[in-house]
Amino acid sequence: MAKEIASCILLIVYLSLLMLCSTGNGHPQHHQQQQYGGDDPLDMARRVGFFTVDDLYVGKAVGIQFYTRDPSSLPPFLSKEVADRIPFSVKELPLLLQLFGMAPGSPEAQLAERTLKTCAEEPIKGEQKTCATSIESFIEFASSMLGGGQYGVDFRAIKTTHLGKPVSVYQNYTFLDIKEVHSPIMVACHIMDYPYIVYMCHSQTSRVYQIKIVGQEVGDALNAIAVCHIDTSQWAPDHVSFKLLGVKPGTVSICHFFGPHNPVWVKT
Repeated sequence: MAKEIASCILLIVYLSLLMLCSTGNGHPQHHQQQQYGGDDPLDMARRVGFFTVDDLYVGKAVGIQFYTRDPSSLPPFLSKEVADRIPFSVKELPLLLQLFGMAPGSPEAQLAERTLKTCAEEPIKGEQKTCATSIESFIEFASSMLGGGQYGVDFRAIKTTHLGKPVSVYQNYTFLDIKEVHSPIMVACHIMDYPYIVYMCHSQTSRVYQIKIVGQEVGDALNAIAVCHIDTSQWAPDHVSFKLLGVKPGTVSICHFFGPHNPVWVKT
């Protein structure tokens, strides 16, 4: 009986994730150049919506751009059975380009290579990280970090949601309401540019907030998810967020918003 209930719960999680990946908008929020175009890291960092924990107050305004995207244009989410048969490493890039019909040196090939390199990077101290290439590995990593309850699931995925028609304009958004999502541990996932859905998921000491924001120019509103990284001492000293905010590693907690396609797993 318990196994049947667990199977039903996992099915519900699976269906919820399918809905998550087929609605809303979003390019990866893991500070990737491809999400905004261009090559200016500082300009791209501005569009991610970085701020410090000291900025968490009603009335604060932060610049950000939430990208809209036709759900039908999203790549597929593969099953583990299929994903595990496909190589996933930079050394296999020529084979992968041939497999997915991407010309060497093309923008798509460069983005795929960047994703493979990002996924191959070692996690920083205090961080657990994976690149989930299938729906099963996506859920399994969250479960391994957050733990399971009596029936194997006591966590959920939350995401940024538009409260009206999605708008894709860089503008200042004003904080209207701030609520902390209490969870002893969280797993943040960033959708990557690849021929099929790949999520770079990582877990480290952070706090999660749901912030209602409204655009100052267009007036669009969102219930936005933001994560504040408590310890930034292990981040690269030249990280764009430090330049943008005028701070140094380890001196302040740094926060940023997540796009609608970038879920955050929390305990229920």
